[in-house]
Amino acid sequence: MASMNVELRHLRAFVAVARTVNFTRAAEQLHIAQPSLSHTIRQLETALGFRLFARTTRSTALTPDGERFLVEAQAVLDRFDAAMERSSRMAGGELGRLRVGYLIGAAVDHVPAILRAFADRYPDVTLELTEYDFASPNGGLDTGDTDVALVRPPLDGVPDAVTTVLLSERCVACVSALHPFAALPRVTVAQVLAEPIVAAPGDNAWRDYWILASYRSTPANITHEAATFEAELQSVAIGRGLSVVPESVARLYGRQGVRYVPIEGMADCEVAVVHREDAPRSAANFARIAARVTADAGGPHPHG
Repeated sequence: MASMNVELRHLRAFVAVARTVNFTRAAEQLHIAQPSLSHTIRQLETALGFRLFARTTRSTALTPDGERFLVEAQAVLDRFDAAMERSSRMAGGELGRLRVGYLIGAAVDHVPAILRAFADRYPDVTLELTEYDFASPNGGLDTGDTDVALVRPPLDGVPDAVTTVLLSERCVACVSALHPFAALPRVTVAQVLAEPIVAAPGDNAWRDYWILASYRSTPANITHEAATFEAELQSVAIGRGLSVVPESVARLYGRQGVRYVPIEGMADCEVAVVHREDAPRSAANFARIAARVTADAGGPHPHG
């Protein structure tokens, strides 16, 4: 075999001529001039060391060597084209796996519909789901364990975060049924600040948000830490302190011994889908579908 780099263009030119057995039609299919096509075939024959076509002024036919080489050339092109298609689909977020984290209690009503809609649109993307408690409010994004997460902002420790807000809801005080607040139609932020409070573990912006740190001039009186709603509600029920929770908790985690009282003057809390800028394209696709599903269901929906 002569020393020459055989390129895909040589193989595509050969296969086009072999399939049409006509240089003129093959050149038209390849959008090149016929002399250029003839030159390409001669280069390939020189590199291979044998004739691919038997040509006369009236006909073109594959030689026996050419017939055998056609099988190999077509296989190479098929494998290359399949690899390129697969790579393109992966780049477009249509193939592979997507690691999804979700914070307990975040968009619970919408998660099944979001997952179904994503699976319908991207059936070749495998979703790996991981639930996180209040000790990991970033949903695995800060540790790199997930590609995208359904969380409740604010987050810290997630550089280059791309955030899509899905819905919002008001915040309420979760208090013991025996607490004086339990009989009130609402409480103020100032009233909440004066009370002992149950907090999430850790030291981060998320914990600060839920203990109303931005409203305080002195540190909160934290009497207990809880990493789940169940642990939090148990602490509240036995009178260790109150907690601040999203209004949906009253519906999703209703139980005896606690009451939920709207907090007047506190901004709504949010649920968002978050991914990093360098996440796989499938993460952005997931965020787009999550936004559509929640919008179709009526969110975002701020409360007064």
